Amino acid sequence: MVVSLLGLGLPVFAASIASGVAVALGIGFITLFTPMPLEFGTPVANGLVGVATVAVLAAVVWGERDAPSYVIDATGARPATADEYPTLQATVRSVSHQVDAPIPDIYVTPIEQPLSLTTGFSPQDACLLVSEGLLDLLDDAELEAVVAHEVAHTKNRDAAVMTAVALPIAAAGRVGSLLAGPTAGVEHGSVSRADYADALLTVGLVVALPVGICTLLLSASLSRAREFAADRGAVAITGKPAALATALRTIETAVGERSATTVPRAEIGAFTIVALDVESDGAFATLYQRFDRIVATHPDLETRVTRLQELMDSQERY
Repeated sequence: MVVSLLGLGLPVFAASIASGVAVALGIGFITLFTPMPLEFGTPVANGLVGVATVAVLAAVVWGERDAPSYVIDATGARPATADEYPTLQATVRSVSHQVDAPIPDIYVTPIEQPLSLTTGFSPQDACLLVSEGLLDLLDDAELEAVVAHEVAHTKNRDAAVMTAVALPIAAAGRVGSLLAGPTAGVEHGSVSRADYADALLTVGLVVALPVGICTLLLSASLSRAREFAADRGAVAITGKPAALATALRTIETAVGERSATTVPRAEIGAFTIVALDVESDGAFATLYQRFDRIVATHPDLETRVTRLQELMDSQERY
């Protein structure tokens, strides 16, 4: 995890520089039709690349400030009151008190596909989002295990870490979703967050394709490691690895059975407790599935369950 985290700093920086170069090239092309064309390699041109790089990166980072609220709005979630969701409220409070963590704001989205995730860049402004589908599926012990998993993410500041290290990939994902058609949040009055800065950073990834591939692989590896860490954190909180294992199996099965066209995958895919199901068919289905396994943001379910079983065996020995 540490190696991935350190290694991701360079690809993010390199993608930003590539974006800056792309902007500078565009400006340079425009100046060809002026009396004083821009000459690359000069201090002026180098300074332009530097300014463009900083500007693109700053614009993307600034745009991320709305990411937590966008997730809530794009899924049509609403605050979970104690009257409507007493068990959920009590569980979140109990788990948070156990680890001395701030109680997150709790939201419920009317999506049938089982979802749970946390947003917010610090424990103090964290929000826990779950779907109606999740609440319908899980018993009290499984719900506690899932909540503990999400609170562990909050304690580890995983949302902030993954947002920072995967900036270029997230930007490209937003652009790709926008180009693919109407975004999932539109029906809830929340348009795509993709903007010009995202487009420029995406161009940077294309220009420096090896950097983009490196960023994708490292961010996926880091994401999987943090899921394992959250699983361990959940077990440390509840002492019930079996409950988390059964919850994960139940959720993954239901994710494959229940469609969720209203879920903004580009925005929340890396933050959900299990990977969101994406169907693939046609001539390239097998190739796509193999590639998807390499860049998966979540560990394989059987691997997670095996590690939880090892924790169960350890508990029984002691």
